[in-house]
Amino acid sequence: MKRFFSAIRKRPVALASVIVLFTLYGTMIFAEFLTPYTPQTVFRNHNFHPPNVRLWSRELGLGLQVQRHALVDQINWRYVPLRGEFVPVRLFARGPEYRKWGLIPMNIHLFGTERPYTDDGRTWEDGGRTYPAFLFGADHLGRDLFTRVLHGARISLTIGFVGISISLTLAIMLGGLAGYYGGWLDWLVMRIAEFFILIPGLYLILFLRSVLSRDLDSGQSFILITVILSFVGWPGSARLIRGMVHSIKREDFITAAQLQGIPALVIIFRQIIPQMASILIVSITLGIPGFILGETVLSYLGLGIIDPAVSWGSLLNRQISSLSNLQNFPWFMWPGFFLLLTTLAFNFLGDLLRDVLDPYYRERRIQ
Repeated sequence: MKRFFSAIRKRPVALASVIVLFTLYGTMIFAEFLTPYTPQTVFRNHNFHPPNVRLWSRELGLGLQVQRHALVDQINWRYVPLRGEFVPVRLFARGPEYRKWGLIPMNIHLFGTERPYTDDGRTWEDGGRTYPAFLFGADHLGRDLFTRVLHGARISLTIGFVGISISLTLAIMLGGLAGYYGGWLDWLVMRIAEFFILIPGLYLILFLRSVLSRDLDSGQSFILITVILSFVGWPGSARLIRGMVHSIKREDFITAAQLQGIPALVIIFRQIIPQMASILIVSITLGIPGFILGETVLSYLGLGIIDPAVSWGSLLNRQISSLSNLQNFPWFMWPGFFLLLTTLAFNFLGDLLRDVLDPYYRERRIQ
């Protein structure tokens, strides 16, 4: 830990990556409170609405405020801001009801305007001084994109952790047993791993997802995608772990444990695997972005998360249907920006952990 904190102080990019990841996962946990609406809240006649939150105006001075817009072209959904038409944004405002972590009923949001929704909390009607706050703009149905991006982070970021956990568990079990026992078990595991490695991962993921049932709800789709990505991702890690176990089992302390009659599984998980902790930690930080991108690709192609659930990949699939659509409504790229930011943050953190935890890498740098 001393080496970690010493190294992170010398690397501003790695420090920024840690801050970004903590922020993203924190907003994912408190998404209902941080967002002014629910992901399914629809604002009629506000389709493709541009961002309208401002920090200053001549009328209201300094502070968060919403500028009203007028729809001038309903065919191309073009809006113009109205001069002098601003609505103050309230902190800790009342909004649509939700259950915090599925348990505590609440209706307080971090910010919002004066009740820009009907009693059902799903549609909006003009109420004079009220106006919805679109921090990132609105989508094709008039739903707040900021709300949907923060709620979409839950699926995208969770799939990364759950997927790498399943994949690494399979790799440790199969690779560890193959490296420790050798013989026919080693040959069988390595041939299976090589078979999956020879097939391009993206094609295999698309094939497995396309042949399985599409009549799945959001929870079933989440589980299915996680299992598919984990099933495809374990062979590379298993080969690495097998080679390291095969090398470590020749050490004297392993021979001593074998002579004492300690079971093989205990030796593998209590004495061999801890010797590879640094490599495993780095593999986790570098593997999570791969699972997030895998879910994004499946959802973008329509084989992943579907309504009413939302993820970053499904947001890109529903909004960026054509190049002209992206050119006219550039705020639709917000999910892609968060996806890129998360991937870079995990990679910079993985580089830092490699330098801190891998003794062989440190020796090569010194030489």
